[in-house]
Amino acid sequence: MSKEFIEAKYNSNSLDIAVRQYKQLSYFLQSQVSEEVRDDYFEKYVDRGFYNDDIFLNWVKSVFKTDNFLSFAKYYRNPNPSSKLINTRIKEPLSRVFFSEDSYFNYVVNNSYLEFPKELEDNFEKRLFDAVLFRYNDIIVHDLFESNTPYREFISIKNVVSIKMNHDKIEKISYTASAEIDGKKFVGYAYIDSEKYCFFNKDKKLLKEAYHDLGFCPATFVVDSSFGNDPIIKESTFSYLKADFEEYCFLKTLQRMVDANGTLPITVKIKTNENSNQYEDFDNRSGEPMSIDQIGSQVSNEARSTSGNGKGSVLQAGSIIETPPIEKTDGSIDTDFNKNFLTFHYAPIEALEFLDKRIKSVERDIILSCIGDFSEGTSQGSKSDTEIKSSDIVSKQDKLRFLSNTLSSSRALSDKVMLSLAYGKQNVKVDVFYGSDFFLETQDKLYEMFEKSPNAIERKNLLIRLSQRRNMFNKEKSKREVLLYKLMPYTSDKDFELAVDKLRVSEVIFEYQSRFSYWVSKFESTYGNIVIFYDNLGEAKESEKIIAIDNLINILITSNTNFNNKITDGKETNS
Repeated sequence: MSKEFIEAKYNSNSLDIAVRQYKQLSYFLQSQVSEEVRDDYFEKYVDRGFYNDDIFLNWVKSVFKTDNFLSFAKYYRNPNPSSKLINTRIKEPLSRVFFSEDSYFNYVVNNSYLEFPKELEDNFEKRLFDAVLFRYNDIIVHDLFESNTPYREFISIKNVVSIKMNHDKIEKISYTASAEIDGKKFVGYAYIDSEKYCFFNKDKKLLKEAYHDLGFCPATFVVDSSFGNDPIIKESTFSYLKADFEEYCFLKTLQRMVDANGTLPITVKIKTNENSNQYEDFDNRSGEPMSIDQIGSQVSNEARSTSGNGKGSVLQAGSIIETPPIEKTDGSIDTDFNKNFLTFHYAPIEALEFLDKRIKSVERDIILSCIGDFSEGTSQGSKSDTEIKSSDIVSKQDKLRFLSNTLSSSRALSDKVMLSLAYGKQNVKVDVFYGSDFFLETQDKLYEMFEKSPNAIERKNLLIRLSQRRNMFNKEKSKREVLLYKLMPYTSDKDFELAVDKLRVSEVIFEYQSRFSYWVSKFESTYGNIVIFYDNLGEAKESEKIIAIDNLINILITSNTNFNNKITDGKETNS
C-alpha cells in the first residue's frame, strides 16, 4: 500500500502549482549570489528561443528588444533589489512578534506543568519564523531517534512526491529523502501515515519500517492558511506581491542604468580615420564584467553605422558615437560644425526624478502591505516618535497579530506532536500564544499616557508596559523590573504623596516605599535572587507569589527597623 501510494503521486497537480508559486516568490524573497557575467552566456541568452530558470529575466526578455534586454541583463545583479528590501527593511520589523507583552507557552506533561520541556530545546523558533516568511509551503516532519528522543525537520514542498489530505490535515505523505541503514547511506523515499514510518530505496523496495501510536500523521504544514480552496497550496505573507516585486526589481535596475548617465554621458564626436573592428558585438571578452569596455558591448545596427570603435550602444552610458565631418558644396569643411565637434548628452533630470518617485511609491506599497507602516526604518522616519499616527500603530498591530496567529498555530501543533512522541498524546497538553500586544507605542507616548492616566491602577499598568517596552530585547531584565513594579506599594510619587497627605501610610509602608531598592537588596541577601525565588514558588498563582514575597519584605522591615518616628500631616515628627 505504501509503495502504491508513492507511485500514484496523489495530488501531483496541486503539488506542481505549490512548487511553482514557491519558486516564483522565493526568487524575489531570497535571491541567489550573482554568478560571473560571461559573454558566452549573453550570446546564448540573446537567442529569442533560449530561456533559463531565471523567471524574472525571462519576463524582461519577453517585453524588451534584444539590445535593450542585453543592456538590462548586465546591470541586473543578485542579490536582487526585492530580496534586499525584504531582508533589510521588512524581516526585522516582523521579528517584533517575539517581543509581545502577553505571550505565553504552557506545557503540561503527565499532569505536571513544565516551563519549557527539554525535548523542545532547539532553535525551532527561529527556523519556524524563517520558514513562515520564506518557505511557507514546507512541511514539518516529526520522528524519533533510536534513543527515543523526538526530533523535527523541515521538508521542502519541492521534495514531496505524493500527499493525501483529510480536510486541512495531512493523512499520508511521501517525499524524497536519504537514510542511513546498517551503516550504509541510501537515497529514496520516506513514507508516513497515521500508523508508521517507512523508507524505500530508489527502486521502491522497503528497507525500513517503524510504527508509532499517535493515531494521526506526524507531519504538519508550516502555514495553515491556504491560497484559495486547495489545502496543499499555502498562502504566504507575500503571495499577492509578485507583480510589485517584478516592478521593483525592474525599476531599480533601470535606475542603475540611467544613473550612470549622470557621470558617463553619451559622447558625440567627429569621426577620425582610426582603424577599428566595427562588427564585433562583444569586445574585450576577457575583460572584467561590468567594466566600461563590457557595459553595452552589444551594439545595435544604428550604432555600427556611426561608431568608430564598435564599443557601446546608443542607449548606454559612456558610449561614443562618431559622425562624419560635414562638407560644404565646394568641398571645404563646415567650420561652424567643427566648433562643436565634441558634444555630451546626459539623461534628462525629469526622467531620473520620475523614476526615483515611482520606485519609492512601489517600495512604500510593498512595505505597507507587509508591516502596515512605512515610517519605521525609512527615509520618512524623520518624524518624531510622538508624531506616529495611531492608525499606523493599529495597522502594524494587525500585521503582527496575523503573523502571531500563524506562528502560534504552527508552534503549538508541532510542539504537541513532539511531546506526544515522547510521552504519549493522552499525557500532553500544549497552549502556545505569541501574543497580540507588541510594544508599538513609543516611550514618549507611554510617558504621556502615564501623566494623563486617571487612576493608580492605570498608572501601574502603564509603568509595567514601559518597562516591557524598554526591555523588550532583554526578557530577563524585563521580568525582574515587572516583578519589582508589582511589589512596590505605590507606583508613582504622586500616588505616594497623596496617601501620605491623607495619613493613609503606615510606618512600615512608608519605609518600604521610600527605601524600596534597599529592602529588595536586603531580601536578596537573605533569600537569594528575587526572580529565582518567585519562580521557585512553583504553580502558585501570581497574586499568591507576590503576597508571599511582600510579607517576607514586611517582616524584614519590621525586624530590622526601630520606628521612632511617625507620620503626621505628611511630615515626620519625633514621637
